[in-house]
Amino acid sequence: MDEKASPEMQRLAGLYAALASTVLELGPDDIVEYASGKTINILGCSPPDMVGQSFAAFVHSKDFAIWRLVRHKLKKVSHVGPVPLRVLRADGSAGAIELHGVAATGAAPGTIQISLNPYLGQLSIGENKRAPSLSPRQFKKEHFQKLAQRLTDYASGSDIGVSGALMKLAGLEDAQNSDQAENSLWALHRLLGDAATEGAAERLAKNKQEQPREIEGPQASSPEPGQVRSAVRGAFKRGRDEANYVTVAGADGISEADAVKAAVYAMKRAAAQSNAKTIQALTGGYEKRLEKVKGQLRAFKKIVMQEHFDVALQPIVNISDGTLHHFEALARFDQNFFAGSPFEFMCFAEDIGVIHEFDLAMTMKVVSLIKRMRRIGYNIAAAVNISGHSIQSQGFLRHFFNILEDCGDIRDNLMFELTESSKIDDLETTNRILRRIRDFGHKVSLDDFGAGAAGLQYLRVLKVDCVKIDGIYIRKGLEDPENRSFLKSIADMCAGLGIETVGECVENEEQRQFLEEIGVTYAQGWLYGKPVAPDEALQFLS
Repeated sequence: MDEKASPEMQRLAGLYAALASTVLELGPDDIVEYASGKTINILGCSPPDMVGQSFAAFVHSKDFAIWRLVRHKLKKVSHVGPVPLRVLRADGSAGAIELHGVAATGAAPGTIQISLNPYLGQLSIGENKRAPSLSPRQFKKEHFQKLAQRLTDYASGSDIGVSGALMKLAGLEDAQNSDQAENSLWALHRLLGDAATEGAAERLAKNKQEQPREIEGPQASSPEPGQVRSAVRGAFKRGRDEANYVTVAGADGISEADAVKAAVYAMKRAAAQSNAKTIQALTGGYEKRLEKVKGQLRAFKKIVMQEHFDVALQPIVNISDGTLHHFEALARFDQNFFAGSPFEFMCFAEDIGVIHEFDLAMTMKVVSLIKRMRRIGYNIAAAVNISGHSIQSQGFLRHFFNILEDCGDIRDNLMFELTESSKIDDLETTNRILRRIRDFGHKVSLDDFGAGAAGLQYLRVLKVDCVKIDGIYIRKGLEDPENRSFLKSIADMCAGLGIETVGECVENEEQRQFLEEIGVTYAQGWLYGKPVAPDEALQFLS
C-alpha cells in the first residue's frame, strides 16, 4: 500500500475494497494519495496512475458545483452519499458514478476517502436524444415566391396587414385564434404544403373536416399522423439542381417539424418588417434569413440536448425578517453557444415554437439538482419557470407529468412559475393543468404579474398559490402616489384571495420597507442576492 495513505486507510483498505469497486483517498487539495479497485473501468486510469493526479480533474464541468458541495459538507459531517456524479474518463469519454465520501480521521485536515461505483440512472436529457434524420429536406425558392404572392394578395384585400395575413394563409378562419394556430403544427404544415403543392392543403383540410379528431388539453386539434407526414413530405421536394433549392433540414439535427417552424419563422420575420410591402421585400434575401434561423435553431438544440447551460439560484426571502424561503432557478448559457441574454434566448424559443424542449430540460436539471443536494445534506426549495407556450403543449405535458411522478420525495422542494410572456388561449383548461400540478403537491406561482398578456383575467381564472409582482412596478412604486396605490391594490386583492405575493427586483431598503407596509409576503432582488451557482448559494442557507 502507498505510504502516503493515512493509517485509517491502511487499516480499512480491505473493507473498502469489498464494498466498492473503486476507493480513493484525497488530500485537502483533491490530489489522489491512495487508489485501489477498478479505477480503469470507472475513470480510465490504473490505480498507480491515479496517485498524484487531481480527482477534481475527472469531474465533469457540468457537475463541478456538486463536487464542491460534497467537499463543503464533509467539513461539517462525517459521511455524504450516495451522490450521483458525472465524470470524464482519461480518454475524454463521459461517465457517471455513485459516490460515498467520509472525512478521514488521523490524517491531515481536509483529507477524505471516497468510494466509487458505476451509476446506472439518468443524469442528462441528452441520453434520450434520438438520432437526427440524415435525409435533407429541400424547399424550392419558387415556393417561397408563391407564398409571398398569396400573402400580399390576401393582405391587400383585408385590413389585418401583411404580418397578420401570414397565419390567415394557414387556413385560419377566426383571427382571434391566431396565437393558437401559430402553435399548431397542423397550421404550419398546411401553410408550406399549400405553397409547395397546389391543392394539397385543400385536400388535407377536407380530409380533416370529414374525420375530425378531438385532443384533450389546450393544444389545437391536429391531423392524423399519416396526414401530418404527407403534409410535410408534400412541402419539401428534392431535386437534382441544388442551386434551385434551400435545404431546411437534414444531417444538422433539425427535424422535419423543426424545419417547418424555421421556414415559417423566417417568413414571419420578413412579413413583420415595416418595409415588407412587396413580394421583393418578402422574398429578397430569404435564403440568408433562413440560414440564420437554422443556425440559431441548431445552437438551441445543442444547448438543450448537450446541456450547455447551468442552473443559477436567486434567493426569495421572507420580507419581514430576510430569512430564505426558496430560490428561483434561472438558466445561464454557455457563451460559446449563445452569447445573448437569457431573455433573448427565451423569446427566440417561444417565437419559433420550441420553448417546451428547454422547459423540460430545465425541469429535469433542477429536479436532479434538488435531489442530489438533498443526498449531500442540503435541503433547498427551488421554483422552475414554465412558459405559457409549454403549458399548452400536449407533448410537453406528457413528459412533464412523467417527471413529476418521480418527484414524490421533493414535493415541497419543487415549485413552478407560469410566465406571462405569451398569451394563453384556453384559461379553463390551463387551470385544470395547474390544479393537477398542485394536486401532486407542488406550489404554483404566476410570474411577472401585470406586465404580461392578461394580468387580472389570469388571476380571476387561474388558481395559484403565489403571484410575483413584476419588477417594473416595484421600481416605479415610489415615484408617485398612483404607483403606490396600484401596488397596494394588487397586494390587497391577493391577500383577499388567500394568495401570497413576491415583490421582484427589490434593490434597496426603501423599496423593501414599502412592500412590507402594503402587505407583500416575500421579496426577490439584488438587495438580497444575485443569481449564483448552487455551491455559492450556501451563503443563503446559513
